[in-house]
Amino acid sequence: MSGSDPRGPVHRLLRHSVAAALVLASVGLAALGSLPGDSRSAGNRGASPDTFPAGDGKAIADRACLFCHSAMLVTQQAKDSTGWEKTLTTMKNWGSPMSNSEHDTLRTYLLARFGPRPVAAPLPAPAPPPAKH
Repeated sequence: MSGSDPRGPVHRLLRHSVAAALVLASVGLAALGSLPGDSRSAGNRGASPDTFPAGDGKAIADRACLFCHSAMLVTQQAKDSTGWEKTLTTMKNWGSPMSNSEHDTLRTYLLARFGPRPVAAPLPAPAPPPAKH
């Protein structure tokens, strides 16, 4: 039969499924680049900074984080030391160009600038109304 795959229908189905997944992933990534709130959208400026603030570790963040995404994605985070450690490990495993010697400097930088947000103190309870005699 002309046009049929000699390796069989399972191989053909697998090949088509992989191709479809790649197309969907490409479309999804392209759409993410233009969502409202994305610092890369034309003329859009959110509440989180589009660049990393100065400090020891900024150059590492510029190279290791902006490799894949905008600074805004990082600057809107509020992670503790463990949260940043997990994130950096994941990003390194996904290909971020960060050396092992830069890891602690970057975690310290991110924690100092984008660590947990302070929790507002609870408002004092209102005073009870005066007793009526």
